[in-house]
Amino acid sequence: MKVNISYSVELEEVLENVRHLFLKSEENLRDEEEHFVRVLKGEYNDENLGEVVKTIHEYKETLAKFDLKLGEMTNILMGYYQLKYQPEQMAGQEAPHEEPNKEEE
Repeated sequence: MKVNISYSVELEEVLENVRHLFLKSEENLRDEEEHFVRVLKGEYNDENLGEVVKTIHEYKETLAKFDLKLGEMTNILMGYYQLKYQPEQMAGQEAPHEEPNKEEE
């Protein structure tokens, strides 16, 4: 099950946080990729055909997860850029402020 985790960082920390996110994601991809490449570069025969097909599917799923992570990073960086260099465009996108509750007389 996937869940979204959200947290805040200072504007000046965004780029370093995205960099760390990439490094962690890329490291995870490389770790899993070693197994996939070992199987897929090996011999293909009738006995291991099931393992080869399973490995291809797992490899595709891993690449898709990495692609999603890259998309998330792109969205963060685009938001960072807009906030930093086009703040006037972001002003219209702010959530409306609620009026304070008035006490009944």
